[in-house]
Amino acid sequence: MLRRKFSKCLLFVLCLFVTGNVFAITWAELKAQIEAKYGSFSDEVKDMEMELEIESKGMEKMQGPGPSEVKMFRKGDKYRMESKMKMPAGSGMPEMTNIIIYDGNALWSINQFAGKTKMSDDASTQGDQLSWWEDMPENGKIIGSEKLENRDCYLVEAWDIDTSSVSGGEKDKIKGWIEKGTLLLIQSEFKGAKDETYKAVNSNFQKVKNWELPYITEISVGEELVTKTTIKSLKINKGLSDDLFDADKVKLETKGIPGMKDMMEKFKQGR
Repeated sequence: MLRRKFSKCLLFVLCLFVTGNVFAITWAELKAQIEAKYGSFSDEVKDMEMELEIESKGMEKMQGPGPSEVKMFRKGDKYRMESKMKMPAGSGMPEMTNIIIYDGNALWSINQFAGKTKMSDDASTQGDQLSWWEDMPENGKIIGSEKLENRDCYLVEAWDIDTSSVSGGEKDKIKGWIEKGTLLLIQSEFKGAKDETYKAVNSNFQKVKNWELPYITEISVGEELVTKTTIKSLKINKGLSDDLFDADKVKLETKGIPGMKDMMEKFKQGR
């Protein structure tokens, strides 16, 4: 009887190790390792200039099939994204330039027909796949251990996210799959209001100074892939001017571009 009880206890302990419920590392220790690895990133990478290729179902509906080309500039917590959008066939309107700027305090949208619009006072880059290690919470936890794409990962529950844009204003925890050893973020996800899974998968990691960054990020909702972002080129420490991140200093060519009212009329005529 005693031997059977001992065998059951031993089997239970072995099962805990196999299923990842017992860990040789605590959240505090993992957090310290991540901060040690990425802590000097912003000191050594002062700015980044990227050319992106974005495949998005939403954009395809507006301008037809094919990827969109986007330029992105980053400096500290500021960023700027520039894209060209082809207008629908028959609209009679030329290609439009759209610029998104986060100046460290507010998020702005700028284009030829709507001008400058303040979108938000809070545009945190939380969830950003290129700076996910920033603001690691004290109350995160390791909840499992899984293998993704032949990578052994810690499954963590960490960052709070305001999912108001997709799930009715609720707050949720982002789960992350962090590879053991390399400390690369392989996947992250959270649940929406209808229990659908929003998932970001990183791949094609490439060396940028002393770190590896994902050159491909695929975002899906449920089983549907909605966006794929590929970094086509990345340059660092080019000495980007602060003027790039000042919405008041953006000048766009408006010749031939209708205002909002005129644009709506053209859309109606094109139906």
